[in-house]
Amino acid sequence: MADQLLNGLYKLGLETRSGAEHGVAYLHDGRLRGGDSGIAYLGIYRQDEQEFSADLSLIQHRHVPGAVHAFRLNDVRVELNGVVDDANMVKVQGAILKQLVLFTIRLSQMAD
Repeated sequence: MADQLLNGLYKLGLETRSGAEHGVAYLHDGRLRGGDSGIAYLGIYRQDEQEFSADLSLIQHRHVPGAVHAFRLNDVRVELNGVVDDANMVKVQGAILKQLVLFTIRLSQMAD
């Protein structure tokens, strides 16, 4: 059985068929805030034993000409579902509500 996720800063690795992105997320009492060099992540998360779910808004905060985010979409809502392992690492898969885009995100804690 996995422990409850600790509040803190997590590194985030995102993989889609279109590419990969890396960022950070701060999880605190059901709220998730974070981002990468071009997208902010804002939303809520829930954990029930090993099951993890989140509802996030991904908001572009910086446009870089020619750069394309791994989602190939900006300003979208995302639903995530996955599991927390015994090492307090989260592996989720999800779909973007506007369009079906399968992806995997791994969260691992960096600091509290």
